[in-house]
Amino acid sequence: MKKRFFQKQSIGFAPLASARDWAIVAVIVAGVLSLREIVLLFSLMDREDLRITLTGACIGMLPSVLMCLPVHGVVDELSRDALRSFLGSMKFIRLVEQNGTRFYTQNTPSWMRWDSNRVAVRPLPDGQLGVTMPFYCYWTLKRRR
Repeated sequence: MKKRFFQKQSIGFAPLASARDWAIVAVIVAGVLSLREIVLLFSLMDREDLRITLTGACIGMLPSVLMCLPVHGVVDELSRDALRSFLGSMKFIRLVEQNGTRFYTQNTPSWMRWDSNRVAVRPLPDGQLGVTMPFYCYWTLKRRR
């Protein structure tokens, strides 16, 4: 059995990492409510059918929100290349460095990027790297190793 290079320490409870993420969710909710009114205005769907459809859509959205929960962990000094390779295989690119923390985001158009979907890598005093990644990245990493 291979030793995992990423040691999970904790899982956070805030799937939306920034005001921008909350604004995107607000726009989506406003769009859904507007669509509901348009559908009802033009009698394109029965009120009960529309309620069931929108309820199903909201329930269907929950897994995607939960998969963006932040997972905090460490990578030892010898596994830096493995982390870099994993981020490359998940199509993450280096975005910016702030206060010693490097941020990576997926290689998608900027309007499709969520701040909660970023990977943050910061050096720790003991030579290890502190890594925060979305839960779906951790889940993928766990399945590959």
